[in-house]
Amino acid sequence: MQIKKAHVELFQTLGRTPTIIEIAEAVDASPKQVAECLNAFRPLVSLELGIGEEQENQLQEILPDERISAQEYVALECLRSDLQDLLATLKPNQRQVLMLQFGLSGEDKLTAKQVAQKLNLSHSKVRSAHGQGIKALRREQDKIKDYLAS
Repeated sequence: MQIKKAHVELFQTLGRTPTIIEIAEAVDASPKQVAECLNAFRPLVSLELGIGEEQENQLQEILPDERISAQEYVALECLRSDLQDLLATLKPNQRQVLMLQFGLSGEDKLTAKQVAQKLNLSHSKVRSAHGQGIKALRREQDKIKDYLAS
């Protein structure tokens, strides 16, 4: 409820709908957490909702189908597995830095400065680990080149 309250207060203060980042700063939460919370408050709309002047069509008829095929799903899972195997070949600090900077663990991407703070490393150590990790992955790129071609 703190997020919803901050949303209302910021709306009144700013005179416009606040951004997710503004709300996140106001409640000291991540933008991802704020977005998830705000989505929970959205009203559900039936896909069978009539649209058009005479409401002769349904919403589901004009919405794109965003589901992926079974083949695409399997390819993504194989890629995810192969990427994990590649990352496992890196030194722990290289792996951590790359995972945080590229958001590979399901979290938001972090800047080098944020990674340095989170891992309690100097900025130069983060840059070095990043560079060495990328070099190591490039040497192993043959293992995933088939994914990159498609």
